[in-house]
Amino acid sequence: MTQQQEQAAKSRPMSTPLEGLPLPDLERIPDYEQGFWEGSRNGELRIQQCSDCGLFRHLPTPMCPGCSSLNYGWTRVSGRGFVYSYVIVRHPVHPAIAEKEQVPYNVCMIELEEQEGLRLCSNVLNVPPEDIHIDMRVQVAFFPAVGDPDVALQVFLPVAE
Repeated sequence: MTQQQEQAAKSRPMSTPLEGLPLPDLERIPDYEQGFWEGSRNGELRIQQCSDCGLFRHLPTPMCPGCSSLNYGWTRVSGRGFVYSYVIVRHPVHPAIAEKEQVPYNVCMIELEEQEGLRLCSNVLNVPPEDIHIDMRVQVAFFPAVGDPDVALQVFLPVAE
């Protein structure tokens, strides 16, 4: 890559989710994860919530880490939050990313407003890498996965501050 290409890549925002990465097999995911993917397919961010103590949890698990209850439901949340942490990846770590020249890309830990510590790992789209920052306000959006339109991927978009 030439120096000019490297400079141009530094400012290129992600505009779509990464392509070519493994996707969940919706017919084989455990029961305790299905609500998340069903919600995404319907354009809703649903988070597993303990029916006994009310604790939200992500990644979904069969047992509540707060009270050990096995009772849970799926709650639609706002999808609003902020960038808790992030990294800009400039070296492709998967062959599909290299093949499709999808660098740089960001990996962000998003904390949702519903509960302190409720975080999802995702990408922030439509913002140059150098403009992503801690506490950046974001809102969830959904994109059908390339290669499997039944899978909707959750990504985040910046919110005007």
